[in-house]
Amino acid sequence: MIRVLGTTKRVCDGLTRREMLRIGGLSLFGMALPDLLRAEAAVPVRPSQGKAKSVILLFLFGGPPVQETFDPKPDAPVEYRGDFGSMPTNVPGVHFCEYLPRMAKWMDRSTLIRSFTHDSNDHSAGLLHTLSGRPPERLESLVPILPTQAPGMNAMIEFLARHEQRTIPASVWMPCYPGWGQQIYRPGPYAGFLGRKFDPLFTDCQITEKYEAKNFYDTRMEPVGHVHVPATKLSPEITLDRFHTRRSLAEQLRTTAERIGPGADFERYDHYHQKAFEILADDNHHSPWRAFDLSEEMAGVRDRYGRHLYGEAALTARRLVERGVRFVTVAWESFEKQGSEPAAWDTHERHFPILKDFHLPALDQVYSALCEDLEARGLLDETLVVVMGEMGRSPKVNRAGGRDHWSYLQNVFLTGAGVKKGLVYGSSDYRAFHVESNPVTPGDLIATIYTAMGINPAAMIEGTDGRPRPIVPEGNPVWELLA
Repeated sequence: MIRVLGTTKRVCDGLTRREMLRIGGLSLFGMALPDLLRAEAAVPVRPSQGKAKSVILLFLFGGPPVQETFDPKPDAPVEYRGDFGSMPTNVPGVHFCEYLPRMAKWMDRSTLIRSFTHDSNDHSAGLLHTLSGRPPERLESLVPILPTQAPGMNAMIEFLARHEQRTIPASVWMPCYPGWGQQIYRPGPYAGFLGRKFDPLFTDCQITEKYEAKNFYDTRMEPVGHVHVPATKLSPEITLDRFHTRRSLAEQLRTTAERIGPGADFERYDHYHQKAFEILADDNHHSPWRAFDLSEEMAGVRDRYGRHLYGEAALTARRLVERGVRFVTVAWESFEKQGSEPAAWDTHERHFPILKDFHLPALDQVYSALCEDLEARGLLDETLVVVMGEMGRSPKVNRAGGRDHWSYLQNVFLTGAGVKKGLVYGSSDYRAFHVESNPVTPGDLIATIYTAMGINPAAMIEGTDGRPRPIVPEGNPVWELLA
């Protein structure tokens, strides 16, 4: 059912507004839209130097290794160097892993950070730290989601976009909330002290090609499935005629409420209820929610992105920024408990075959298709594409042929609006143990991304407790990265 959030203040006939809104068929859809569509929005105040109207974050959950992505170590001993070779990019002297040939062609239009670092050396802790700028209260394998935590980037953008009426949220996280694939909840993208109503829109996903993995490292394919807006499908027993009848009942209720004299709570709810109808109505071709309908795209475009879940999510991300969404995250996920690829980038075993046969080709395809598509549509000059994870991998290959957790050295790859072209920032030692120059913390990176968007990271905001806090709790923009 549609749940109505907010006050239970009684209207003049003795009914609460909560009770009144359950009359007339508003709760008959089998939908659950609590805060999903509550995207009040206002364009953040952006100084003239803010060039990125939108950000698309490709988040490689599990921990992408620097050695097998953007900072090969050819001079290291083989037990550190690993199995793969390197290839030159189109910036002299800069090499990538040999299995990222298409990404290498974008180096001249990108900034590469080779000195990203933090000490939250576990997945949930790393998610929270890299997305919010603050580490957890304590390092543990399953950091809880707490209302005292700093908000993640997705949630902060939703909060800053809270005053202007929007048809679609300012922030979306795909293909599912962090941890869904393992039937757990991980922190990071949530709104923390801002209040859960500013969480991003988390999409649902459906895995359509499943297999029973022998173990956590039994990667056989990238996950195949579909992304969709949660709880907005008509139940099978509801016909289109019945749907329109219920819409008529809802409109009658609205008329009655207007005669009674409803307050702001009902007006806001009615606005979001109309958005729910937009999603469900087949004939509304102008709704921005149609960004999730990839049947509108040509087969060749979908092939370029890849007929897997991450290709579909990245294509949806492009369609979302076209329609005014400001921050979209496409996150790799472990689908260990959902019948698909279990490891993501957490390759303690079978590191090299998993990367060579699956993740590196998929990343190369998704990233290049996204950037090419944005550029062809004139959107890359106003969109910043970011590739990163919550940690890196250990310098030395372990006995199981994998690399272990290593948050102390990571790479971040940024392409498009607001950053310099052809720049490599920071460095590490030849075995990839530690940062040697220009360390960049999560707070520094977040402040830099906000600044590229024209958002002052030092501006003060108030949480639900009324305390003023800076937008970025710890860290400063790295001005050398900004165009």
